[in-house]
Amino acid sequence: MKKRTKLTFAGIVTIGAAILLSGCTASFCSKDDKAHILYAFDYGVSDYYEATDANLPTEAEKVWTENDNIYFVAGYPTSSSSGIGKTNADAIKNYIQIPTLNYFKVMDKLVLEQALKVEYNIDGNYSAVTFDQLLTALDNQGYLKFAPSDTLTDTKEKLWTGWDRLNQTIRDMAVVAGSGIVIDDLPTNDWINLYKKDMNSLTAAYRSCLAISEGKYGYYGYAKGVQYRENSPIDAVNGKTSVAIEKKDWGYAWKKGFLEGLLIFPIGWLTDTFVNGFKNIGMGGGVPQLLAIFAVTFIIRALWLLVTFRNTRGQAKMQALQPEITKIQNKYPNANKNQYEKQQMAAEMQRLYKKNKVNPLAPLILMVFQFPLFICVWSAFQGLSVLSSDTFLNMHLSDTISGVLFNGANWANGSAFTALGLFLLMAVSQIVAMLLPQWLQKAKRKKIASLGKNPAQTEQQNKAKMFTYIMMAMVIFMGFTLVSAMGVYWFVGALFQICQVLIFEKINNRKSKKKGR
Repeated sequence: MKKRTKLTFAGIVTIGAAILLSGCTASFCSKDDKAHILYAFDYGVSDYYEATDANLPTEAEKVWTENDNIYFVAGYPTSSSSGIGKTNADAIKNYIQIPTLNYFKVMDKLVLEQALKVEYNIDGNYSAVTFDQLLTALDNQGYLKFAPSDTLTDTKEKLWTGWDRLNQTIRDMAVVAGSGIVIDDLPTNDWINLYKKDMNSLTAAYRSCLAISEGKYGYYGYAKGVQYRENSPIDAVNGKTSVAIEKKDWGYAWKKGFLEGLLIFPIGWLTDTFVNGFKNIGMGGGVPQLLAIFAVTFIIRALWLLVTFRNTRGQAKMQALQPEITKIQNKYPNANKNQYEKQQMAAEMQRLYKKNKVNPLAPLILMVFQFPLFICVWSAFQGLSVLSSDTFLNMHLSDTISGVLFNGANWANGSAFTALGLFLLMAVSQIVAMLLPQWLQKAKRKKIASLGKNPAQTEQQNKAKMFTYIMMAMVIFMGFTLVSAMGVYWFVGALFQICQVLIFEKINNRKSKKKGR
């Protein structure tokens, strides 16, 4: 296998390992968090109206016969972003029977009555329920449709327990004459399995549940159509809604895993704290999130420099020693073919490194230890609830750059231009940061008189270039496919690295002049 092929293969393996390891870090979503997210993708088939609503459809029905103020209209959701809509479309393709609309209407009514009981302790007498109470109850307690615990009895159970319980209640009703539902209305086991699979698929990618304070975060769900009203808990413009996320603490993080407790939660906590701090001084939109990432990135890179100062300084010394390294390489032009010259050159190089206390493997050592840090930063930014809320120039920092660019609607609202600008800034800054050491070395080599083309020197330089190019391509690729917050992190990190290289270069040049090099 050619050396270039080996390096390329190594780069691909490294990218795969990064993706694999990121998946090994645990999601901070609790079961209740997941239930809230599930409800955003299936909040039923019913749209509710007040009797005084000018847009009240003529076909609207009373929710309860004793309540003359609240009406509803039911219809199958058709959006592929809806759990019911997606499942019904998949069921048709697979010749699976779809439950009747009556089944979903009964499910919605049970969910509503359960929400009213938990929120207002209203049970059995719904004549005085107001429209605002209905919306508030569903907004706060509708998630119990999927909740892992029965709030009424406070017994912990598995996710989907709430839905299974409601579905069983409807099945029990179907065998009772006059209950308003019959056996033929019910879903088949095939439909239920498909529904749960599709719902879990729609929500699996959402991991933004790391929050240091309880609240509503993110934007989830789907646009249902023209039946939205201003006082609906669902956003009338894009159909999205924020969901309640539970507060997480350090103890919760340690239970999730070692890296979660050691690094991921502290990084998330620090970012969340900065966001709230910037908001408290009057900043709005996505600016607090952006500035928080700037601050956290600077702190991480500064601490990393402090911990690895010796190795980092060694890298800078390697650049300063380039004139002497070039001289040694020029003495042995046939080192790549002649074993004796190769050994002599290696011995001189080793003496030079030892004399100046330099470890030529320092860059690889730094990379090995930097890799887990990168995974933890990635997991923290991907899991932070606060980054999924608010937008900077219409773009959520929890969205991937590729996802924003490949969605045609985002070019109309301008978020795609923001994503493109961030990607270009990140890519250019990374290219400069990674190639700057090579540019500086090349400038120094030009000052050394060469005896001719040195194959050994050229081979070593080509290896270094190829390795740099692979790493550069990895970062740019991951910046394109990961959450936008990572693009900001790499942009700020690249600026930090550029400043670091230039500062060390200036210091080493001064020392070289004093030594008379």
